[in-house]
Amino acid sequence: MATEIARNVWGVIIHHPGDSILELRWLPSAMTDSAFKATLALYASEAEKIRPSSLLIDATEFRHTFGPGVMQWRNDAIIPRYGAAGVKRFAFHVPADFPGTIESGGEEKIDGPAIFPTAWFAARKNAVDWLKSA
Repeated sequence: MATEIARNVWGVIIHHPGDSILELRWLPSAMTDSAFKATLALYASEAEKIRPSSLLIDATEFRHTFGPGVMQWRNDAIIPRYGAAGVKRFAFHVPADFPGTIESGGEEKIDGPAIFPTAWFAARKNAVDWLKSA
């Protein structure tokens, strides 16, 4: 049974223990780069505690546009923490018209400094099935 384990104004973190998935569900609220960073840091902290085999980010309600340097910060400060937590797969659930989804012919890939594959999905079920197959 899924359990909400943390939240802030911008996101909810849900643990799916039966599937060893830790999910971050972005909420449809305005945020700054600092709010984005705080939420990812919270997610990484929970991943370090729980040590799930898979991470899922539901970005279907995500509306923030990143400022300069935010993705580099993510690569430097967050992605290594996911790897250290033992993550084996990382999936994004995104809106149906998002480019590069598995459903539109995209492929899983190692993203930046990650040591695990990441894939983008338009259908949540496909993301969960892929994560569970790890």
